Amino acid sequence: MSGLLFAELLLVDADVSSAFTMRTVLQNVGYIVQRAESGQAALDAIHNHAPDLVLLATDLPDMDGYTVARQIRADQRRTFIPIIMLSNANDQDGIAAALNAGADEVLVKPISNAELLMRVRAMLRLKQSTDALADLNATLERKVEERTQALEEAHARLRHAEKLAALGNLAATVAHDINNPLTGILTYLYLMRQDLPEGSKLQKDLELLERQAQLIADLVKKLQSFSRPPRKDKRPVAIRGLIDDILKLIEYDLRKRNISVKCGCEYQLPEVLGAPDQLSEVFMNLIINARDAMQSGGLLEIRAATDEDGMVRVQISDTGPGIAPEIMAHLFEPFHTTKGEHGTGLGLAICYRIIVEEHGGEIRVESQPGQGATFSIRLPVVQ
Repeated sequence: MSGLLFAELLLVDADVSSAFTMRTVLQNVGYIVQRAESGQAALDAIHNHAPDLVLLATDLPDMDGYTVARQIRADQRRTFIPIIMLSNANDQDGIAAALNAGADEVLVKPISNAELLMRVRAMLRLKQSTDALADLNATLERKVEERTQALEEAHARLRHAEKLAALGNLAATVAHDINNPLTGILTYLYLMRQDLPEGSKLQKDLELLERQAQLIADLVKKLQSFSRPPRKDKRPVAIRGLIDDILKLIEYDLRKRNISVKCGCEYQLPEVLGAPDQLSEVFMNLIINARDAMQSGGLLEIRAATDEDGMVRVQISDTGPGIAPEIMAHLFEPFHTTKGEHGTGLGLAICYRIIVEEHGGEIRVESQPGQGATFSIRLPVVQ
């Protein structure tokens, strides 16, 4: 309703003379008045287009006005519609019945023009106030929901950060305790190989032992990187260039695995402030994970654009089997892997630390079982 004048009224009255008089008076001051001659016609009209106010006679040919009022009030989906009941009898029982049925005001015929206009204006003001209050309540509820969600997300990030810190300290201790004896093992394996004569049968055995020890050394490096990520100098970085370089490196491997690539990166992306080698590590990790998820081939899709908040958003999607809901909650936790014995469970935890803690960005994942997965990264641009 734009205002008190030009409001849309529904006059429900089978009395032709009375309805004509009231309709004329109301239209003369600017109201838009539609008339219904029966209760069902009134309900149909309200269903098709809710008026701002209903003037409802108690005596109707198919049902009484009280029944119509109760049916109007029964529909809770509809916004508030004031009802002025038009009664032929000035008795307390009739007024009480009208109010109990849901009427907001009762006028007894014959009704003077001044009283009719005064009551209509008062009810329209009531509707304005009620609608404004409903809008305010809806706005407050929405803000409370948004604030609650923001607090829950902040608490989740805090819990995650505390868990990462505790695990980081543990990882640093474990890496230190493993690294010392491992260095000795690798050194003596190298010396033993040097002392063996050319063509010795032990050469291959020692090479196998050295490769396995080197795998442990690589794991130790990841533990050290996770526990104490090196602080890197940040500079403006072109995200599209990083992604193009990574795709060139693994293009042959993807083609061999029957994985096609669709890259939809905007050409005029703003630069982000970051460490290029760390960001490359994140994108490489996510692309490799997407590759490994598509064992029988599929589509790797990479999109990069500026979002509504002025941040650069990079999305990496695959057409693999997706991620189960029970795994999603722990995806960025250290040592939680979906690759079984082939994974260390540190890759995504390191990605989280680089993006969130080192670059002040966000990393999220969306997935449904059987529908692939999409990792989204948001990074602040260079101001």
